[in-house]
Amino acid sequence: MTKAVAEAVAIPVTACGGAGKLEHCCEAIAIGKAAAVLAASIFHFGGISISQARDYLAEKGISVRI
Repeated sequence: MTKAVAEAVAIPVTACGGAGKLEHCCEAIAIGKAAAVLAASIFHFGGISISQARDYLAEKGISVRI
């Protein structure tokens, strides 16, 4: 669904919700063409830090803001 929206509009799309692991964030950007991801619950309940997420996405070649 994210990909369909991203391809249909001329503004950046943020994928929000549904990420249970870091791979989901990567997929939302790489496959879903989201310009950004919002994934609060994996940080609150998943035991993953924001720095781990940044490192993971950077390793996958996805640009991240610091």
